[in-house]
Amino acid sequence: MSAGTASTLREIHRLRRHAKNLQDELDRVPRLLKAQQAKVARAEAVLSEAQEGLKKLKVTIHEKEVSDKSVHQTIAKHKKQRNEATGKKEFDALSAEIAVEEHKAQKLEEEILARMMEMEERTSKIPEAEQALKQSKLECSDFEKSVGERQSNLHGQLTKANADLKEVEAQLPEDVRPQYQRLVAARGEDSMAPVVNRGCVACYTEITAQLYNDLLAGRFVLCKSCGRLLYLPE
Repeated sequence: MSAGTASTLREIHRLRRHAKNLQDELDRVPRLLKAQQAKVARAEAVLSEAQEGLKKLKVTIHEKEVSDKSVHQTIAKHKKQRNEATGKKEFDALSAEIAVEEHKAQKLEEEILARMMEMEERTSKIPEAEQALKQSKLECSDFEKSVGERQSNLHGQLTKANADLKEVEAQLPEDVRPQYQRLVAARGEDSMAPVVNRGCVACYTEITAQLYNDLLAGRFVLCKSCGRLLYLPE
């Protein structure tokens, strides 16, 4: 191999890592968009649940108010009957019935008051849920607007990186290209590693003096430990 082997491999490794990072960014865009949409869906669910809970609470309060009204009507009816009672036994029986109904009315009124306080608290939280939904929709909309431009920019950079890579790879000697191609086909950008302080940066294994001399001479050298294609840093 020529004396320029190290610089060629350095540039190939740089371009392959750069292309991989760009591809990762492209792959991440749909996931980020999905996450934004999921955030909107969660905010919608929270608001919907809050509104539905409020509706059910209103129905419950109404039902208890109807029951309370019915109980008070019964109490009024029994009081009238008691006033018209002709005997002590009938009077006492109606009085006992009135006491039971009054206890029932008191319990219903306490429950109504508790539900009304709960409804007031839940109602106060609705604007907060509405604002959270509005904000998440705005963020999602902004992201959706930027997606096309972002993807186009990344595609452009990736196309250029691949074109530059192809041009640099053409500088490799014919006799080493088959082995190089097998390595990158199997491991991509992870098929190469620089040597620093006479050690493979990828697996931290120290290379032999002979291999280091081969690197200095510009030969095709593989790490004996991890099998990566080695090159000297600039």
